[in-house]
Amino acid sequence: MKNKKLNIVLKALGTFLLLAAICFSGALIFHSYYYELIYISGTSMSPTLNGTETDATGSLVDFGIVDAHKSALEHIERFDIVSTYYPDSTDYDSQGHLYKNAKKKIKRVVALPGETFKIDKGQVYVLKGSEFELVPAKFKTNPAQDSGYQGKDTIAPITLADNEYWVLGDNRQASRDCATLGKPIKYENLFGVLVAIEGKGKLYLKRYTCPSCGKNYDAKGGNVCPSCYVDLTPEYDVGSKQYHWPVFY
Repeated sequence: MKNKKLNIVLKALGTFLLLAAICFSGALIFHSYYYELIYISGTSMSPTLNGTETDATGSLVDFGIVDAHKSALEHIERFDIVSTYYPDSTDYDSQGHLYKNAKKKIKRVVALPGETFKIDKGQVYVLKGSEFELVPAKFKTNPAQDSGYQGKDTIAPITLADNEYWVLGDNRQASRDCATLGKPIKYENLFGVLVAIEGKGKLYLKRYTCPSCGKNYDAKGGNVCPSCYVDLTPEYDVGSKQYHWPVFY
């Protein structure tokens, strides 16, 4: 009788562990293939997101996931954090083709398509009828006073087209964004919407890429393309990842 009960318990435990393993594997596969992995580089989204913390072994950066599916991009809300390219020669050539080595930027959406908005003392106001109404924000920003970047905390009224967004970095004084460019980004410039920051990792040099021919070169090689004779662009990645409880956005 005791052996029979023990067998029942062991079978139940084995079934539970098998189901747990299946669920964990499914979640891991879904996470890896459904979302795009990203890391934060630089200080443009400080204090919300951090990309330049350091310890004795090097740079520490936040990393997480973005949803790059059409369903996410079509339902962007104000103050969402997005991954985007810029509609200028930084990311696109004269024919409008995205450069192979174009870098994604992480910024916050402050105004949506079709809106008329303004910014006064860092606060966002949206035109409702004949009056501008304050849109409360629950995040902190670093102000842009004395930064050399004008038009961040005070922006005269702007009306966006039906496919345009206005994005800014939370660290106004160190962010190259729509205010710096002097124009909005468009829907087709968007890449994804930030879902969560999952931890911190060590930033390391992965390889070099030629901005002209797109060829990749070992990080230990030189910094000039031997075919095109142009300066190579360094590409970084994140290793030694330390996960924490996800912070969702």
